[in-house]
This record gives sequence, C-alpha cells and structure tokens, in this order.
Amino acid sequence: MFGKFFKKKGQPSTPSSSTPKRDLFDELFPLTEEKKSKFDDSINALFSSMFNDEGKEELLNYSREFPLNEVKFGSLRFNDMKWDQKVVTEERMEYHSHQGDLLLAGMVRPNGEMKKEESQIGVYRNWLRELAVKQGGGLILCEEFKNPNGVEGYESIIKVPRQEGRGMDYIYFLNMPHYGEERLYQLQIKVHEMNPTGMRDNLSVQTFCQITQTGMMDILDLYQQDPYQKDFKEGNRMNLSEREEFDTYFPFHPLSIIRMGIRPNLILSVRFE
Repeated sequence: MFGKFFKKKGQPSTPSSSTPKRDLFDELFPLTEEKKSKFDDSINALFSSMFNDEGKEELLNYSREFPLNEVKFGSLRFNDMKWDQKVVTEERMEYHSHQGDLLLAGMVRPNGEMKKEESQIGVYRNWLRELAVKQGGGLILCEEFKNPNGVEGYESIIKVPRQEGRGMDYIYFLNMPHYGEERLYQLQIKVHEMNPTGMRDNLSVQTFCQITQTGMMDILDLYQQDPYQKDFKEGNRMNLSEREEFDTYFPFHPLSIIRMGIRPNLILSVRFE
C-alpha cells in the first residue's frame, strides 16, 4: 500500500475557494475550563438519559488490555499485543484481535536508491489524504515521529467507511524506513466501530450546539474540517468529536482505543536490529 507513495509523489490537493464564516475548531480549541465543564455536564446527562446506571458505567469504563509480546519481522521488532497470528510470509504478517481488529506488518523495496533527505511529510500527507478520500473517508492525523529506540518515520490515522455493515474503520499506520536495507516497513492497525455506531458523533453534536450557541442545521456546515487544510472539502473529513480531547469521554470508540491504548504501546515498542 505505502510503496506507491515512494514510486510517484502526488500533487497537493486543491483547496476549495469557499470558507465558512465561523471556524468552530478555532473557536473551541484549546478547550477552556468553562467549555470543558459544560461538555462534561452535557455528555454525562445524555448518557444518563440513554442508559441505566450499569450500561452507562460499562461504556464510560470500557478498556482493553494490550500485553507486551515482542515479535520480529525482518529487522523490525514490535509488540503484537498477543493478537492471533493468521498469515506469515517473508513480506507480510497478519494478526486479528478477539474483537475483530486487524494488525498488518509489511515491507517493500522502493524503486531506486533510498536516501535520508529533507522531510517529505507534506507530500506524504497529501498522498494519504487522497487515498482516504478515494475510499469515502478522510485524514485524522499525519505527522513525523522518532521514538526513544531511534526509529523514525511517519505516523498516521485515517478513517474509511466499513466495507461490511455501518460505521467507520479507523486505521493507524507507522511507516518506517530502514536505509541500510533499503526497505520500508509498515505497521497498520484497523479498529472498527462497534454498535451502536455513530454514538460519539451524535452525542457530541448536541453538546457543541449548546456550547457554541449554534443551530443544528448551521453546525453541520461547520462541523467537519481537514486537520491540515481548512479549505479542503472532499471526502469524509475529520469532525469536532474526533478531536483527541474527547477520547476519554468515549473509551469504546476506535479512535480512543487507538490513541489511548494501541498507539502508545506500539510506537514505543518498535526498534530495528
């Protein structure tokens, strides 16, 4: 998948000429203590109205275990979290979690010589955004990283509609070059949205309407925004509820599972031998 990027650099997407009169992303963030308190009260009230005490506690205290189990793939070592191994070849490893999530490890040899040069994050970000949009999704995160083990590369999150059923799949990537081998390693984790789908989005919209004093029809035009190109209008862009600040309110949501559980475990575990 990621090999195509290094064979042909994509062109930056052309932003739309129109922009909303208000930018709720700028208005709301960073959250003030007053706005955070209002969000706390609103979300708590909505959960209480929808679920009994047991159901509410089960959702708000949802958690998963991510035990350490180091495995080797080529020269890369990483934590497979004791997920079930399904496929193993020289260029691919595949694991499934008990909840139905997917972990893929892959490697490619790009065309031409690999050289460590100035950052290509802008080009890669545009390429990944375009890939997500073609699948009806959007970009959530795309940044450079370097961990304490000296491994560096790009980490990204995109969302795409589920191929089967309703809701979204959220996909976390680590792309890591090994210049000595002239190989690119990638870890890809796909976490699917559980039923009932859309809860994070639907509950948050009502709360944002109250906090920003915006009508439901008006907020829908201001609710989505690409995290790097404000004027970009294609695909299913990141929405306000998908901001990392709200992960703790929705621990059962794929983004929360990735950012609070999988991401810190995985990114710290990767190292080359």
